[in-house]
Amino acid sequence: MSVKRFLPAAVAGTALLVATVAAKRGAPAWEHRTYSAINDLPDALAPFVWPPMQFGSLTSPFALGALAYLRNRRPEPAASIIAAGFAAWITAKGMKKLVGRGRPHDFDSETNLRLWTEIDGSLGFVSGHAAVAMASAGIIHRCVSPGLGAAAYGLAGIVGFSRIYAGAHLPIDVLGGAALGVLVSESIIASRMLVPA
Repeated sequence: MSVKRFLPAAVAGTALLVATVAAKRGAPAWEHRTYSAINDLPDALAPFVWPPMQFGSLTSPFALGALAYLRNRRPEPAASIIAAGFAAWITAKGMKKLVGRGRPHDFDSETNLRLWTEIDGSLGFVSGHAAVAMASAGIIHRCVSPGLGAAAYGLAGIVGFSRIYAGAHLPIDVLGGAALGVLVSESIIASRMLVPA
């Protein structure tokens, strides 16, 4: 395999490392400003933000895997989507415990909580939704269809935005989750020796 094939994983790994170090140091001023700009947007956006946010839920890779199988009648893309999404979710849970960073309300008691965001003491870094969405998008792009993959990457971006808007995550949480998702999808692709669609 060429070095170019490993470039996305190398970039994602570096981004995840930088985000992890930043998350452990607290919440810088720029992150507060970015968070506030998104989280303070009108409540009227909520009904439009919630549906695409589900692309990053744990159930999403299973639904997407079923759709991929129905589309291609091949088990490999479906299995890869499910494996990537589930691995991203599990890894995100582990990273939360490792880093121990709080949710936005731990940094700002006046944060806007929307879309059934839970504040039960759970941790923020990394965003599991962002990780699952980006991992799924990476597999869809490479193993199902580049066109559908582009749409999936767009949805993954909306997922990250929605988690900040909902008051569930700070921007570094989302960036770290996205980097983790890319790393997971690239690992799945490499381990199964899949080629682009």
